[in-house]
Amino acid sequence: MTEKEAILGFMMGERMKAGLITASQLAMVIEELTGSEKEGANKVFSTFLMSLYRDIGLAHKVSPQEEWAMIRQQLDSGLVMVDSNVSHGSMDNLSRAISHAATISHRTMSFLQEKGLL
Repeated sequence: MTEKEAILGFMMGERMKAGLITASQLAMVIEELTGSEKEGANKVFSTFLMSLYRDIGLAHKVSPQEEWAMIRQQLDSGLVMVDSNVSHGSMDNLSRAISHAATISHRTMSFLQEKGLL
């Protein structure tokens, strides 16, 4: 890993982690909704998850790491749940995706600390 990849990986890892935490909170709120409110919220939630999904492609290009594919896989499974109107079912997938994002952040931060850049 280069210094540039580490800096961008740290940035994207933290950004992804924040987005996934927000997604988890949204899933909990949507669970309490009913009827057309829940249906509309699921559509918005699906769009939000797709934006995170697209960010993974950029993240992988600027800082190639195997965990990006694992996050993408978890988001795939979570999107299936959301698109099936079972948003709360995505919670396990989102939790695993957060863990992978945290791994990326930790790895890149450690690299940057070793280089004396943090």
